[in-house]
Amino acid sequence: MTSTDSAQKAPAKDPWDLPDVSGYVVGVLGGTGPQGKGLAHRLARAGQKVIIGSRSAERAEAAAAELGDGIEGADNAETARRSDIVIVA
Repeated sequence: MTSTDSAQKAPAKDPWDLPDVSGYVVGVLGGTGPQGKGLAHRLARAGQKVIIGSRSAERAEAAAAELGDGIEGADNAETARRSDIVIVA
């Protein structure tokens, strides 16, 4: 028996065994543009909690209301502060 045979190998990982991120809040900075709105919409439809960020809180709130699905809007600083994951769109 060689030393490599006696060493224990880590079990193979299942690529579908992903961490549960369902409780995370995703912030989309620049979320009022086409790319940001698309990302926010798709994430929210998948069940993720989403906050859209913009330089203007009012603009972000209006975009969030337009999209629905529980998406919130806030200024960029507040979005980053309240988010577990931040996407810059």
